[in-house]
Amino acid sequence: MVIGFGIHARAQEATSSSDTGFQDLFNGQNLSGWKGDERFWSVQDGAIVGQTSKENPAPHNTFLSYEGGEFGNFELRLKYKVEGFNSGVQYRSVQLDDFKVKGLQADFEATWHDGGVDKFSGMFFEEDGRMFMGQRGDVVIVKTSPKGTKKPNVEKIGSVGDPKDLVKVIKRDDWNEYTVIANGFTFTHIINGTVMSMGFDEDQNNRRESGIIAFQLHSGTPMKIQVKDIRIREL
Repeated sequence: MVIGFGIHARAQEATSSSDTGFQDLFNGQNLSGWKGDERFWSVQDGAIVGQTSKENPAPHNTFLSYEGGEFGNFELRLKYKVEGFNSGVQYRSVQLDDFKVKGLQADFEATWHDGGVDKFSGMFFEEDGRMFMGQRGDVVIVKTSPKGTKKPNVEKIGSVGDPKDLVKVIKRDDWNEYTVIANGFTFTHIINGTVMSMGFDEDQNNRRESGIIAFQLHSGTPMKIQVKDIRIREL
């Protein structure tokens, strides 16, 4: 059943349509302010490029992290392209050793699944934690899980649309606009002006009030991402 959350989420986006108050996280020229494995990250034609290959594979999921501080309540905007596999933008996340990151992730990916399907773009996910919390189209409440477990306690309470319809707004050969809104413990993922998922995090054992921003390169299948126009404003 599709309920009124889609309207609410679009209203959130509309109230934040102004460019006032945004700061740039990327200067468009080099990786100043960012940290990642130099084997995989570069700047080309005004965009951050992350790339793996058969000759240069990632040993594990590897991340490029913004070093300018943590963010709690914010609106993050960026443009992306992705080829080959699965990626995402991390937020309210934690830096680990060896360029690893754990925390919330707004996914984006190519059509790499069997049958040329994009299953995950826009979903509500937590890297190295509770993992799959809300698929594209879902509105979910994540409730408190028992201490010591990573498995999420999720209740789906509504929908912002059919995942097969929502994915149609994603461009495969052009730039896509991604907006992530974190407001309290309400999270909204928006691609090209369309709300993809919403999560309400009530899990007091595992949620975080703030954290870093980062980008993922997934281990496995060779892949490439391009990201630019990365801007954030605190709410």
